[in-house]
Amino acid sequence: MWPFSSYPESTASDVAGQTFDYIVVGGGTAGCLIANRLSAHASVLVLDKGRVNAGLLSRIPLLGPLQGGINRYHAEPNANLRGRHVQLLAGEMLGGTSRIHSMVWSPGGRAEFDGWARDLGLDDWGWERVEPALRRVEGGVKRRQAGDTGLMPFVDSVMGKVGLGGGERGTQRYARSELSIDGKGERSSALTSWLDAEVVKQRGGRLKVCTGVLATKLEFGDGGTSVKGVWIRPASGGADVLVKAQREVIVCSGVFGTPQLLMLSGIGPKDHLSSQDIPVVQDHPAVGSHLVTHVLVPVMTELPRKHTLHIIQTVAILWHFMLWLFFGTGVLSSNGQFGAAFLHSTSLDDKMAIHPSKNEDAPDLEVLICPLSTLIEHGVPGVPCLTWYAALVQPFTTGSVELTGSDPTKSLKITLPLLVDPRDSPRLRKVVRFAMRLADEFSRPDTGYPHPAPFTLAPGMDLEYLDSMLDKNRSKSDKKKIIKADPPQMDAWKTVTDEQVDEYIQRVVTGSYDPMGTCRMSLTREEGVVDERLRVHGVRNLRIADASVFPRPGGASISASVYMVGERCAQFIIEDVEDGNLGSDI
Repeated sequence: MWPFSSYPESTASDVAGQTFDYIVVGGGTAGCLIANRLSAHASVLVLDKGRVNAGLLSRIPLLGPLQGGINRYHAEPNANLRGRHVQLLAGEMLGGTSRIHSMVWSPGGRAEFDGWARDLGLDDWGWERVEPALRRVEGGVKRRQAGDTGLMPFVDSVMGKVGLGGGERGTQRYARSELSIDGKGERSSALTSWLDAEVVKQRGGRLKVCTGVLATKLEFGDGGTSVKGVWIRPASGGADVLVKAQREVIVCSGVFGTPQLLMLSGIGPKDHLSSQDIPVVQDHPAVGSHLVTHVLVPVMTELPRKHTLHIIQTVAILWHFMLWLFFGTGVLSSNGQFGAAFLHSTSLDDKMAIHPSKNEDAPDLEVLICPLSTLIEHGVPGVPCLTWYAALVQPFTTGSVELTGSDPTKSLKITLPLLVDPRDSPRLRKVVRFAMRLADEFSRPDTGYPHPAPFTLAPGMDLEYLDSMLDKNRSKSDKKKIIKADPPQMDAWKTVTDEQVDEYIQRVVTGSYDPMGTCRMSLTREEGVVDERLRVHGVRNLRIADASVFPRPGGASISASVYMVGERCAQFIIEDVEDGNLGSDI
């Protein structure tokens, strides 16, 4: 056991050589839920590289990204984006990315999952099959509506003016954000919802949680056609030890960690494995391919500080901390996204007017309402902002995850190009222009907002000024001396050219923290890695359950859908045991 921990964490030496019915590799968003479900009637070992890290920052919703245990991945420089690279985050702690993400609860709806069945042949993932699992998950995760700094009634008015009202999930609509935050104003995560200390203690005879360990490779049997266990080592260093699975190993290590473990074990594209001197156990060409994420472009308007989350950059943070501590309220009890508009690119005309959508697919565009500057990483001086975050949530451009050696501690090579597929840029350009229209409507007198709301960052700005502000090599104090360029004027969304929009996009576009697809679900091993029951094609006793199995981009924040994948994985396993299909050929 780890010393000084109130959570019953085990170490590698505690579990070395032991056999469990199931081993869950990765105690993240899906992994915690799966361990909860399976340990009700079977022995389960959870392996995670991180620790519990249940400090104060992990409880305060807005400050979650400031805690330790965050793995920052950097994709390769992108020539299409002026040499910039996309940064991606993952939670390296028990509970995974659910401990650090924006907490937006926005599961895909009927259109998204019926599209998986209709277009990809994944009949077991149509809405009628998915919805019961989603309902069960929603019963276990505490949620509430996002907060408000005083600006949301005016945003609501703008959305009504442009023709976006309420509607079912997964359709063209506008809604205030629903967040995974409990009644005390604390973050609801996979850890707090499914694998807290009480659950582990109650199931002590069946459930062990081993933290601070690195899964280095899988143990095979039957000539590489079945998995028998997992080799692990202390993350701080030491010798590898084997833990054995009587029934199955479920890999829930995330979009980067899952393909990494498979390839280190010899499951992956044979040419790539050979180039890394890794013996090929199973040639799986799709492992590590099809990496995709939502594509984001900020359009910013300046607001009074009191109406933005920049309020916590003043002494007012003390007041808001007291509000959170004693009442579970204040800006610290919310997140950085207060609402979102979802729409189809086909329903948005060249004049930025919205028409009723007859599209059966999930919306491919989104505008997020974020009352803060989203360019903090660039050191842009602290102007209090409202960001209208334009998003392409169904991009066609994909990337990949590759090894850089056979050592599991070596960094991955992540290639994530954006806007390479010719179908992507026109749609992103359209939603950026629409975000400008929303910002424009917000500032008009008939909306009723009592303060000016000029653009601070938008297409049409002087490019030399923009480049100076986004230069990471210049200090914040130096940037404060730069003479501010004139912002775009009223109705700029009508007058900026496509070339100006594209120049702006190249400078500020980024990926979201919702990557997916690197071990995607498919009917064949040529097209993907797992089948409809999340079993790795051609390998018995091995499943995957995390965002890597998504067969195509999710149409909104994906955390709720990842929970649902975990719920369905546990359901499949239990059904197979009841039907006597354990270890059968797949």
